Amino acid sequence: MKTRDIVPSALLTLLAVSLAPRGAAAQTPVQFSVVGGMSLPAGDLAGGADLGFNLGVRAEGRPLSPGWALRGDLSWDRYDGRGGVDGYSYLALAGNLVHHETGGRLYEFGGLGIYNSRTSYTNTFGTSDTNLGVQLGLGFALTRQAPNVFTEFGLTSAFTSGRSSVWFPVRLGLRF
Repeated sequence: MKTRDIVPSALLTLLAVSLAPRGAAAQTPVQFSVVGGMSLPAGDLAGGADLGFNLGVRAEGRPLSPGWALRGDLSWDRYDGRGGVDGYSYLALAGNLVHHETGGRLYEFGGLGIYNSRTSYTNTFGTSDTNLGVQLGLGFALTRQAPNVFTEFGLTSAFTSGRSSVWFPVRLGLRF
């Protein structure tokens, strides 16, 4: 899938989620979120990439036990490259365990995912690789009522071969 195909698809998904009926959220045990933000590359990725951006959609089960929930993330991170590299992108499907603190505003998350990394070059064909990866981080709910505005600070590491693909995403999101 090309970058020009992913962006319109992500925008349509965001629009569909934002237009969903508000009453549906009260009837279902699942909360949906949309997120976006900036990603700071680290390690080998930082040597060849500039500051990037990320988009994502999520589904989080309401807590089964006090303070604990499961979350599924579909995310896309994109970085402009340097030199002969046009860009790097990572499409991920991840599952996270989320722990909400007693006050309900602060939460931690961590989990595993499958990451498809693509490198596109300016003068040749690109490469693609799919590997496991981990993500973890800390989030804070800025508002308490639905729709809930939140921010997250995280660390992501995709286990790519031959180089380290590590980045620090900073996201702003809306939970329905």
